[in-house]
Amino acid sequence: MRVLILVLGFVALIAGAACTASGVASLRTLDEDDYMLSGPARLTTSTFGFVGATKEIAGRDSGLREGAVTVRIRAIEGENLFLGIAPREAADAYLGAARRELLDEVRYDPLEVRRTGAGAGDLPGPPGPAVAWAASAAGDAPLELTWQAENGDFVFVILREDGSAGVDAVVEFGTRFRYQRGFAMAGIAFGILFVVVGLLLAFAALRRRGASPPG
Repeated sequence: MRVLILVLGFVALIAGAACTASGVASLRTLDEDDYMLSGPARLTTSTFGFVGATKEIAGRDSGLREGAVTVRIRAIEGENLFLGIAPREAADAYLGAARRELLDEVRYDPLEVRRTGAGAGDLPGPPGPAVAWAASAAGDAPLELTWQAENGDFVFVILREDGSAGVDAVVEFGTRFRYQRGFAMAGIAFGILFVVVGLLLAFAALRRRGASPPG
């Protein structure tokens, strides 16, 4: 029985340490607005810009929980920029065969993306009035776009405001999940609880061993 209690104590200690470490790590990735940040990276292209799926930023299908995820795209450096999010069908109708780079396999901290060239034509004009954007921002950096994720297939674009070729910007992606900070703090609390229980069990087992009469 004493051995079983000791084993349970060590299991609780290990689980508690892992849970606490995970919660602390989650908290450290959040900024003051509770966004998990990718870290900045420079995106430069001689094409008309960059296009990617919003679910690549969030790291999951945004349709799983309506309104549970908020996406943020921030341009830290760059001039004459346009940031937009729209349904894929509407964005594709505007982009047509325009030369662009597709962004996928977005990885955070540090920000890394896979870039694939597509198209061989020109944009038909400036992006602002061409599409009914779900969210957009235009101008010189610093520039920020936030969008509460909706069901459906949405894409984001990083273009030039006037629709010309050549984008050079330092960007950062961010995601905010509902109750993200609360889950992290709960993880820390449960982790500490498991550690305390583990210590108590281990202490009780060792104490019983020390109190056992000699054979």
